[in-house]
Amino acid sequence: MKSRTLSQLFVALTCAVAFLFVLGGTAFAGGAREPVDDGVFRIAMLLPGSIDDGGWSQAAHRGLMQLGAEGYGTSFTEGVQVASIDEALRNYAESGYNLVIGHGFQFGEPALRVAGSFPDTYFFVSGLSPAGAEIPGNVGFINQKEFEAAYLSGVLAAMETESGRIGYVGGLEIPSQLANLAAFTTAVQNTNPNATVNGIMTGTFGDPALGQEAAIALIEGGVDIIMHTADSTGLGVIEAAIEHNIRLIGYGSDQSSLAPDLMMTSLVPNMTQAIVNQVALIQSGSFGGLWNAGIGEGIIDIAPIASFVKAETQETVIALRQQIAAGEFQVPEIYERID
Repeated sequence: MKSRTLSQLFVALTCAVAFLFVLGGTAFAGGAREPVDDGVFRIAMLLPGSIDDGGWSQAAHRGLMQLGAEGYGTSFTEGVQVASIDEALRNYAESGYNLVIGHGFQFGEPALRVAGSFPDTYFFVSGLSPAGAEIPGNVGFINQKEFEAAYLSGVLAAMETESGRIGYVGGLEIPSQLANLAAFTTAVQNTNPNATVNGIMTGTFGDPALGQEAAIALIEGGVDIIMHTADSTGLGVIEAAIEHNIRLIGYGSDQSSLAPDLMMTSLVPNMTQAIVNQVALIQSGSFGGLWNAGIGEGIIDIAPIASFVKAETQETVIALRQQIAAGEFQVPEIYERID
């Protein structure tokens, strides 16, 4: 039997999870329902991707399921397109959900538009608030400072590269992704001035084939390390790296099991905990506004560094991580591409 590629496994897993979800979960994809008033605190989540994307959406869904296990009522919708966001937010609010979560920067402006009509409903957006926006008390945002871990990843890559050429594959060209690439590039420049970064923004988090194509282009350009921050698009990056024996830095979770001999570390946003924390913030009366959360707050980190990474590199990265967590080193927060 021939071995299956990561992309093929991804498709198979999608079908399997969808079947399990029918058995044990709740999705909401239609119009507004009659509000339910049974005393249960209800939480709805809108996801830009699938619940098994290996990263962004999967981590948030895991947080929702954790809350469900604690007795909260939960529903979610996968693959929400930008044009449908306002309607989806409104449908959940009209149906009596107490907390509606839009998981991504693109949900920010729609949440602000809808929230005014539902002052008793909480809206949380997993992303930065729109520039200059006035945020009402029933809306919360998070600046998940992934760029702190991206900077650590850049230091690691800069110290480990042999060719001096490093690749980076991102998803959508949104503020958080731009900040990650900028921090990674800055770290490489500061650590190894002779090294260069070639970054590709694919424009999607859900296309492994496109990720593979981007990675192959980088490999043909001479890179010997590739970092990705592209969720399931990144699965194609990993597949290409395995085929060409290129070292990797993963994203979304500890991805070392996908390429044990090549994955040096991974950028790990703990969006599961960030989602769970929102209920506690509501209960304590602290919900709302912009929450800045990074390594020091336990929301962002890197996975354990692989044993095949040089000891000097490991020590340097670990020491810098401690400085960032303690507030002794500030990672540049840059929301634009830099060369």
